[in-house]
Order: sequence, then structure tokens, then C-alpha cells
Amino acid sequence: MPAWKWRTFPVFFAFAAGGFAGLYMGIFSAESSGFFVFASAFWAVLLGLGFSRFTTRWIMSRQWARRRAATRRRGR
Repeated sequence: MPAWKWRTFPVFFAFAAGGFAGLYMGIFSAESSGFFVFASAFWAVLLGLGFSRFTTRWIMSRQWARRRAATRRRGR
């Protein structure tokens, strides 16, 4: 079997989407608490990072935006 690359975007996105969906499926079995608020914020941030990367790559593929050149720091 080939070596699996765990640090790739599809793995991250599946992890974030699965955690977010699993958390909200658990709403039906648990009452809201401080931990629930923290956990939902954590999964929402991970899912938001995944969606932002997905949409950025989509915008770049359509050539609606161009990649910026790296800025050089002065004094070095």
C-alpha cells in the first residue's frame, strides 16, 4: 500500500467537517453547557479554516484574483 499523507487538505477538511457534524448530532442527546459552547466554537473555527482554503483555491483557479508577491522586510 502507498504511504498515506495525513497532513493534507482533504484529511483536515474531513476531520473538521466530521467533528462539526458530530458535535451538532450530539445536541439531541446533551444539554447546552459551557463545554458545549467551547467545543462548538472549536469545531466551527476548524471548519471555517477549511472552507476559507477551499474558496480561496476556487477563486484562484478562476483567476479572479492573483497571487501576491512576497514582500521583503527592510533592514535585513
